Amino acid sequence: MERFYQGDFYLAIKRAFCKGCSLCVNSCPTGILYLDGKSKISVKDINKCVFCGLCEARCPDFAIWIVKDRSQVHKFASSQEIKESEPVR
Repeated sequence: MERFYQGDFYLAIKRAFCKGCSLCVNSCPTGILYLDGKSKISVKDINKCVFCGLCEARCPDFAIWIVKDRSQVHKFASSQEIKESEPVR
């Protein structure tokens, strides 16, 4: 699994699950996704990702998903308290 971090979020990709259907690529509003030479999902520039979740919603093989990484939030957040009951989106 590959992880592409931006702040307290990351985009996770399991290339072994990708069948190269391009549904996630075509649904990405920022155009950061592409299929590499082996027709597997790849990321051009994670800094342009808006973490909208369209790629995750469109992927029929669960090869791509978005995670709000609480451990990264705690490392970088100095004054903001994160409550455990707060939903993760």
